[in-house]
Amino acid sequence: MVMHINYAYIVVFAGNLLALTGDTTLTWSSPILPKLHSNDSSINTLGNPINDDEESWIGSLQNIGAMCGIIPVGYLADRIGRKPVLLFLALPHLAAYSAFAFAKNINWYYFGRLVGGVSLASSYVVLPMYVAEISEDSYRGMLLVSYSTFASFGDLVPYIMGPYTSIFWFNIILAIFPLVFLISFSILAPESPYFYVNKNDYKAELSLKKLRHGQLAFDAKNEIEEIKNEKLKNQEGDFINTLKKKYVIRGFIIALGLSCFQQLSGLGAILAYTEIIFKDAGTNVSADVASLIVGIVLFLASFGGPLMVDRKGRKFLLSCSAIGVIASLSTLGLYFYLKDETEVSVKNISWLPILCLVIYVVSFNIGLGPLQYTVTSEILPSNIKFFLATVSGFMSWVVSFAVTKLFNDLRVTLGQGETFWLFAGFCTIALLFIIFIIPETKGKSFQEIQIILNR
Repeated sequence: MVMHINYAYIVVFAGNLLALTGDTTLTWSSPILPKLHSNDSSINTLGNPINDDEESWIGSLQNIGAMCGIIPVGYLADRIGRKPVLLFLALPHLAAYSAFAFAKNINWYYFGRLVGGVSLASSYVVLPMYVAEISEDSYRGMLLVSYSTFASFGDLVPYIMGPYTSIFWFNIILAIFPLVFLISFSILAPESPYFYVNKNDYKAELSLKKLRHGQLAFDAKNEIEEIKNEKLKNQEGDFINTLKKKYVIRGFIIALGLSCFQQLSGLGAILAYTEIIFKDAGTNVSADVASLIVGIVLFLASFGGPLMVDRKGRKFLLSCSAIGVIASLSTLGLYFYLKDETEVSVKNISWLPILCLVIYVVSFNIGLGPLQYTVTSEILPSNIKFFLATVSGFMSWVVSFAVTKLFNDLRVTLGQGETFWLFAGFCTIALLFIIFIIPETKGKSFQEIQIILNR
């Protein structure tokens, strides 16, 4: 008996190499910033240590790149197709890592962070949409959340290699990932059938037959008719009238809320400044080892989402995620408050910041991290999906830039403990939003989800 592997799984595996590449840019700065503060020219390729302002720009410039890139890329995905846009997104990553590897001037770091952000943000929008469109209802959630496993490995890579390799070789090795994605995805991936339907039904059928290869009960023509019916329903009336529909408004509010709350949890700042946070905490474990522990846990936790998302449901996991993030940030805030603003000794609990950030990344990675993209891909109608996802994604990166750029200022102005409490407060509001606003979409077709949103 021959066992057939679902071809859509292979395509998503290749596509997720872009997610892996993108997330290396989020934690890239954690091991690099301490090197750029060094006076040793054999470590710091710039020759002179960077100052605090330059550090904050290196830590946050990718968010400005994200804002600039996300708007045209969302538009192009609907005009020229999902596949060519995804392939293009490998190129800014290659340019960024090349700039970092050979940089002798800080402006090259600014350039690399800016162009790397273009691909980072755009892949968060286009890749989940592509995966949602090529997947069947029964396994769509699992494949969408698999994005987070690859992204989390991307987060882990800089923690593993960064402290122990030179700036040059670190970035040369990172450049391998977008190169492998470019080659494998161009060979393996078909265009989304949603893009072809009503433009070239024959190509849509070929795409579906490739994606459903080996499935005995598969009917390409029937699936094409379902896609047509969904697109027809969403195309009734003009663009403005579509935006006025109740299920569209509610879907957009959910997408926008999840995008912003994801960033208001403080993720961008925590990933960008992990080593610095641990140095300030005064843990008994070295900052680079503590960061590596967090990265490993982040990666391992990412396997939980795909295993549970189609069993427990989106809403349950989002709620559990928010509760875990609130608890960890609140406790971390208390640790820094006791350390910095009271006479209480924290030497006996110096392990607590590591535990808090471990709980934080586990909690984040089962819900608030991956499920924002899953839910957004499921609740927005196909004809304006890219437009609304682009708007919510743009706002997400605006918030991410503010959080990352202002993190050091907030720690000085409010205090370190109070800054983490602020993030915990935002997550408390997020929990209420999840409980009262977001519907469950587990195992439901796009049409069934729209009926729920229209109630």
